[in-house]
Amino acid sequence: MLPSATFTVLLSLFVTTNNVMICPTLRSAVNFTVIAGSAVSNTGFTIINGNLAISPSVSLTGFNPTGIINGITELGTGAALQAQQDVTSAYNDLKSAPLTAQMTGVDLAGKTLTAGVYKFDSAAGIDTPAGILILNGAGIYIFQVGSALTTSANSEIQLINGATPNCIFWQVGSSATLGQYSRFVGNILAYASVGFAIGVTYNGSVYAKAAVSFISDTVTGQMSCNVCQIVPDSVQGRVSRNLSQNIPLYIFTILLVSFFRK
Repeated sequence: MLPSATFTVLLSLFVTTNNVMICPTLRSAVNFTVIAGSAVSNTGFTIINGNLAISPSVSLTGFNPTGIINGITELGTGAALQAQQDVTSAYNDLKSAPLTAQMTGVDLAGKTLTAGVYKFDSAAGIDTPAGILILNGAGIYIFQVGSALTTSANSEIQLINGATPNCIFWQVGSSATLGQYSRFVGNILAYASVGFAIGVTYNGSVYAKAAVSFISDTVTGQMSCNVCQIVPDSVQGRVSRNLSQNIPLYIFTILLVSFFRK
């Protein structure tokens, strides 16, 4: 059994908390409402209120004559490439943000959340049909999704007490699929693709390393999120997020235990 002094030191070591400032930035990507790597396609009457970029591909289909893009299009240009690179940087920054709560396996339908960083080790979604997620209060909301993000038909995200679409970020480890006639807000940064079912109303930006597809949807871009937020970053949280980054911590702990056992 460890001496009490050793236990006290180890306990302090694993619950030590530091405050970390997070300031999500999209850099040049903020100038675009839709960014894709391989293609943007549309079926039906889709309206995109904002600029669109595709890089390295130039495949944009289905918007002439039925769809409308109320903004400029950058297809395979230097500006499009830079925007895609900035999406990658933002994706990595969001992925590494210290978590506020572990949410793996939780259906977001019926939940009311305040600003913070919410982590799903695998898939995430508003799974209940017509389910409602409420985001309550000003600040930064980051959802770290390990694999797929899905929303059910007629689901909705409601913002109250100062929560705004531009400061909501969905870092998605694979693809995002939005259910028919759902209402979604925030900035999706998907490692793969983003697919819209028919009749989705979306306030925010859609970024994908692969394709983005629409079916008679409405997407309205938002201004940049010029907000920073302080979140706690515990040693315990960092250990659980990435063991490899904490090998020195474990070595120190082992040496400390050995010392007190002598």
